[in-house]
Amino acid sequence: MAGAVAAQLVNLKGEITCSICLDYFTDPVSIECGHNFCRSCITQRWEGRDANFSCPQCSEISPRKKFRPNGQLGNVVEIAKQLHLPPERPLGDNLCEKHEEKLRLFCAQDQRMICWVCRESKEHKTHAASPVEEAAEEHKVKLQEWLRLLKKEEEYILESKVKGEEQCRTLREKLRTEKQKMESQYEKLWQLLKENEQTLHRRLEEMEKKITMVENANATRLPNQITSLNALITEIEKRCEEPVWELLKDVGSTLSRCNDVKPQCPELFKIYKVMVTLDPDTAHPWLLVSEGGRRVRETGTWKTLSDTPKRFTFWCCVLGSEGFTSGRHYWEVQLLQEGAGWHMGVAAESVNRKGEITWSPEGAVWAVEGWNLHYKALTSPETTLFPRVKPLKLGVYLDYEGGRISLYNADSMELLYSFPQAPFKDRLFPYFNLRTRAELRLV
Repeated sequence: MAGAVAAQLVNLKGEITCSICLDYFTDPVSIECGHNFCRSCITQRWEGRDANFSCPQCSEISPRKKFRPNGQLGNVVEIAKQLHLPPERPLGDNLCEKHEEKLRLFCAQDQRMICWVCRESKEHKTHAASPVEEAAEEHKVKLQEWLRLLKKEEEYILESKVKGEEQCRTLREKLRTEKQKMESQYEKLWQLLKENEQTLHRRLEEMEKKITMVENANATRLPNQITSLNALITEIEKRCEEPVWELLKDVGSTLSRCNDVKPQCPELFKIYKVMVTLDPDTAHPWLLVSEGGRRVRETGTWKTLSDTPKRFTFWCCVLGSEGFTSGRHYWEVQLLQEGAGWHMGVAAESVNRKGEITWSPEGAVWAVEGWNLHYKALTSPETTLFPRVKPLKLGVYLDYEGGRISLYNADSMELLYSFPQAPFKDRLFPYFNLRTRAELRLV
């Protein structure tokens, strides 16, 4: 008996519910076919029409916009509200909480599933939406790509850990040999070594500290990164095997954590590749920047240009058009003249443009130099580089928040040099310095 009453109450709720807003009638009115709607709902549905007013429920066409108040139905609604009627049907995992309709669409902007009624609402009407099956397939592809890259990252870190441990063993052996050498010669050369003893001990202590720092980094940072990557990889693998609706739940959070991974594997850098163009207003008068700002060469001929504060007039330098104050960025440069001299890297906005430049981070320049097949990092003092393969295309990676600038052979992704991490405060720009006959192209 109780079950029959409950069923009738559910039916009653259905009769006093507007088929447009799916809520109790508010100020109900009847149209010519006899169906009832909230006054505001039917007014909004017919807004902008001059003829052929169709019923949202039975689709019957009325030649004029005419409806009359249904006060009796309004009274029934008010009485029914006091009865606390049960919902028409229990909400399922795949039903809209607001409209109790199937979640058949996925809103790309809000990264959540919606029903057809949500799709027509003001909240989502201007948003791009697609069927949940298509959205799930698209996000599954993205997650699988992240899964592949993160596994690469994990593999790269594991290899780095092994190399670091081997390096520490080599350094410790070297340390042991140095100590033995010092002790064996100490008795014979005591007078000569007495003045240098403290210096040698300091050098050995610094070596000990550096080794300990590397060991500590390998013992803490790398295992933590591996653990974090394992957890994220496991989560993505599990999510890729889940049904469509489960896969899309909170998928934006998973992709956000993927983007938070600080890459060490060079393959991941290309995710952050940006389009860099050259700023002709900064170019030295000997430099010719192509239309579109993607190519530059050293001409050896002085052009008459306006001497603005932005322009380099002492060294043949040019900067990128866009500066960076946050984020991770990667760009590649093709060298078009073998043997020509060049600097490639990053410079701060404060770099000296009218006189001598200190070629080091202290002078607001983080760059690598190539000259007649000789390479060096512009540090203080300079660091000679010995790349395995002559670089013909360079990649520059900038992690502003991480304080990291690294340069690579973009063809083999061999690391040429990574500057010590340091906090950045100034706006940073892609930086290029061309010597005689040098020419390059941004790719």
